[in-house]
Amino acid sequence: MKNINLKKSLVALTTAALVAALAVVIPTTARAAGPDCSGTALPKYPVYDVQLCKGTDQFGAKYEIAMPKKFNGTLLVWSHGIRKNSNLPAIPVVAPKGYLVDNSAEIAPTPDIAAKLLKQGFALAGSGVQTQGWNLAEQVLATTIVIDQAITTFPAIDRVAAWGASLGGLSSQILAETNPGLVEAVAPLCLSDSALSEITMAGDFLWGVKTLFDPTIKLSNYSSGTTGYMEMVGDIGKVLTVFGTLSAAIKANPLAPTWPATSTAPATLKGIPVRSAVLLLGLISGISTQSTTFDSSSGPAGPLETSFGLAISPALAVLENGAQAAILAVVANYDMELRAGGVVFDNSKTNYAARLGDDGDVYAAGLSGKTATAGMLGYLSALNPAAPRVTANASAVASMKALGEISGKITVPTITLSATADHITPPGATQYLINQYNSAVANGDSKKGLLVNIWNKPADEYTKFDAAGSPITPAKPTNGTQHCNFTESQFMMIAKMLTDSAKSGKAPTAKTVAAAIKKDKNLFVDPNYTAPLLKARQ
Repeated sequence: MKNINLKKSLVALTTAALVAALAVVIPTTARAAGPDCSGTALPKYPVYDVQLCKGTDQFGAKYEIAMPKKFNGTLLVWSHGIRKNSNLPAIPVVAPKGYLVDNSAEIAPTPDIAAKLLKQGFALAGSGVQTQGWNLAEQVLATTIVIDQAITTFPAIDRVAAWGASLGGLSSQILAETNPGLVEAVAPLCLSDSALSEITMAGDFLWGVKTLFDPTIKLSNYSSGTTGYMEMVGDIGKVLTVFGTLSAAIKANPLAPTWPATSTAPATLKGIPVRSAVLLLGLISGISTQSTTFDSSSGPAGPLETSFGLAISPALAVLENGAQAAILAVVANYDMELRAGGVVFDNSKTNYAARLGDDGDVYAAGLSGKTATAGMLGYLSALNPAAPRVTANASAVASMKALGEISGKITVPTITLSATADHITPPGATQYLINQYNSAVANGDSKKGLLVNIWNKPADEYTKFDAAGSPITPAKPTNGTQHCNFTESQFMMIAKMLTDSAKSGKAPTAKTVAAAIKKDKNLFVDPNYTAPLLKARQ
């Protein structure tokens, strides 16, 4: 950063523009407080000789800025992923001890990563944002304000790099795209696509769960006030009950598990193994068929060695992933409806048979054949009155779109890291950014060579079985699966490339990336790899 005054002027203009554009969704009643720079990083971040500043911006967002004594000139600004926007009572799996809305500041993926970066001389900053849920607009503004506060408090800051995960990755990317010159480099990790793409994926899956397994799940159009909150909490309980029942049925009889008692599907449909219905819902919504336990390939020694990988493992992977996706749909639908003032999810015109496409052949064994697949798709058809569709509110959809969309107009080095089996932000979200960037380059809106994409993939086979042939859930989630499930070394690798790019103004070269990922068997770079787009983009 050659001119700190120029940077401060840009931040001020950006903040003013965001406040004007987002006045409807961002309250201005809070009072700014701080920063109080009298503290040290200890004990929150295990590192000495670091000044820790804490404050609250004028919109009520808490923030932190950590400045090491031996500073190298680079500020790394972190944006956290989505957090629940409602308090929850104690709910098994989702919130065993209950949940209180968390607005705390976050300056790195973990405290240990923060400590390592601080020891290397990087300043760190991050905001907790004043509201949670799908807070894309608020997060972009809060990040801009914390950058302003950091360079005001510490004029020695010479350059700024932004990074974030999931929704935080999306907000970091939009911050860089819409405000050229604000940051010198950006790294959107496990990138989220958009509110509508995410809710389409999770909503399609939840709609299928409701339609096939428990029609009392409300799914959308939650009531206002306390009634709506209780409806949302009730839906979480119903989803957990369905998945618990499905899991028990498949464990008891993997080849021909029974349907939940809450299902109102006809007897002819229930003649199909319920695992096939679970797999179908995963395929038409875009839920990964690889999970932390199931690789969709391995089978236990014995009579199920072949059939387990072909017919059972993919369904179990969807079941393991789908529980979290369905809960996300409940919480996100409720949050987005409150935020946008109406129903956002829409499947009124969705053709689920077209959505399945070639996967009907690829997973024919798991789907129990073409006749069974056709029967299930027929039941999910828009022509079936027993499977009512959901129609969104047009103004609510427009409100969510207005909060921010990826354009691909990249002007600074941009580094992505995405998992091929992430079931919350599938790799198709990053592929959408790639496609948008390629279009921007073709249109002359961006220069070539600014986007580097690193993919995180699990091994082809990793499922383990006990002596009885039952799958063993690993103690640690399998790298390459789950949501934003990166190792500390992977986060640190990205941080190094990001900060090097911020300093040089250039994206890392192919040689640099190859050397960085050489010892990590889960990471790869392949310009010919194309991830399937999220279903809403196809």
